[in-house]
Amino acid sequence: MLKNYLITALRRLVRHKGYSLINIAGLAVGMACCLIIAGYIAFQLSYDNYHADKDRIFRVAQIERTQSAISYDTNTAGPLAPALRESFAEVE
Repeated sequence: MLKNYLITALRRLVRHKGYSLINIAGLAVGMACCLIIAGYIAFQLSYDNYHADKDRIFRVAQIERTQSAISYDTNTAGPLAPALRESFAEVE
């Protein structure tokens, strides 16, 4: 039974070369995109996993509002760390 399916598939590939090429190329591109997206998601989910207390790490962001726009920045001043330790008991 499997032999008959393979023979039929090969005959169809030979008979309809253009159509088969488009289908196989589309399948290959779709699988490649899926693998790239899966790799990207795996990388993003594993970011900073080497820290012992990774669930207790937070990112400090700064929001700057002007008349024309709002900008978000993660660069903060150096004295912010001691100020946060003094102001918030939760900060270690």
